[in-house]
Amino acid sequence: MKLVGTLLCALMLCKSVVAQQEGSEVDQQLIDAVRAAGGQAMPLAKNDSRIQVAFHLSDKEIGDDVLAVLKDKPTVQSVNLRGTKVTDAGLAHLAGLKGLERLHLERTAITDAGLAHLASLENLQYLNLYETKITDAGLEQLSGLKNLKKLFVWQTGVTEAGEEKLKGVIADIEIVPDFRKERERAKVEAMRAAEDAAKEVEELAAKITDATKAADEARVAAEAAAKQHELANTAADAAAKLLAAQTANLETLNKVLADTKATPGASKESIDAAEKAVAESNADVEKAKAKAESAKKPVEDTKKAADEAKKKSDEAAKTLEDMKKKSDEAVKKAADLKTKAEELQK
Repeated sequence: MKLVGTLLCALMLCKSVVAQQEGSEVDQQLIDAVRAAGGQAMPLAKNDSRIQVAFHLSDKEIGDDVLAVLKDKPTVQSVNLRGTKVTDAGLAHLAGLKGLERLHLERTAITDAGLAHLASLENLQYLNLYETKITDAGLEQLSGLKNLKKLFVWQTGVTEAGEEKLKGVIADIEIVPDFRKERERAKVEAMRAAEDAAKEVEELAAKITDATKAADEARVAAEAAAKQHELANTAADAAAKLLAAQTANLETLNKVLADTKATPGASKESIDAAEKAVAESNADVEKAKAKAESAKKPVEDTKKAADEAKKKSDEAAKTLEDMKKKSDEAVKKAADLKTKAEELQK
């Protein structure tokens, strides 16, 4: 009995080795066939003889007939046909790939009818249908793929209703984009944006109050500075007029003195009086000159102060104007965002 058991074990081991050798030979034949057809093929891993197949980088035109090399090959784990000329008819060659787990069909000419050929791929976990003509009707063809975990339907005719129906029959499937989740996310984001916009309007309103106060204070200060400059100008003008009057008076008195001295028989008393008047007028002129000169500096100082105050007032007014404009824009934006948020909630 022991000898018989040993012989049976040896026979089974021999069959296993032969089967592995045959499997490896078949896989290599497949790899060679794929490469000859213009694709790429390689084992999935060092200790995993399943084959990854890719035609998306081929320098040849990959059409339906090329896929015949894959027909009924159980070792094919993934196939990438992105951007190829494959159509619905070509997918018929994939129907027997029982070990297929990943399939790229993005940017191909497949339609809903072609997905019927995938219904038997019970181990399929990943399917990319990006930018194809697939619709909700096509997704119904996939309802039996219970192991499907990730499905891409960007830029297709698939709707939220179609996605929800498929999610109802395949547990834990992730569909990208998930229209329902995106709609809910859009609701939340729209509401948050509306709230932020409303908050910005409130903040701007408070800033406008402060800016209005600052602009009013700057305007009052500018008016006061302008008034001071006006008073300084008035004082300087008065001092200049006084100097002019004193100078004219001095000229008159000098003429009187000259005339008195030129008059024959003019008394010493009259000459002395004229000279005294001229001396006093000279003193008045000097005082008027000093006063006029002294009045110039306040004019310069008040002019500088008035200019600076005016500049600040203009800047404050411009700030207020810009802030009001920004507030108007924010109010409009807040209203639009609120309307959008309310529409999404319906």
